[in-house]
Amino acid sequence: MKAKRYYTITKAARKLKISRAAVHRAIKQNRLEADWGPVSPPLEGWQISEKAIRYYRVSSFHQSIGKKLQYG
Repeated sequence: MKAKRYYTITKAARKLKISRAAVHRAIKQNRLEADWGPVSPPLEGWQISEKAIRYYRVSSFHQSIGKKLQYG
């Protein structure tokens, strides 16, 4: 059985090409599924599954803002 792959807030933001704040907002608004758990023991944080990343849709407008903020 394959182990599930999880992303941290930062890695999910990079993968989705949006800001970390946008990822936090999406989790808070239940638009992006995430679980709280160990991310780098002993630290805990949001774990976002690969499946949740695949199914989450970012508008092109918001994606362009994220690129300008962090990647451009």
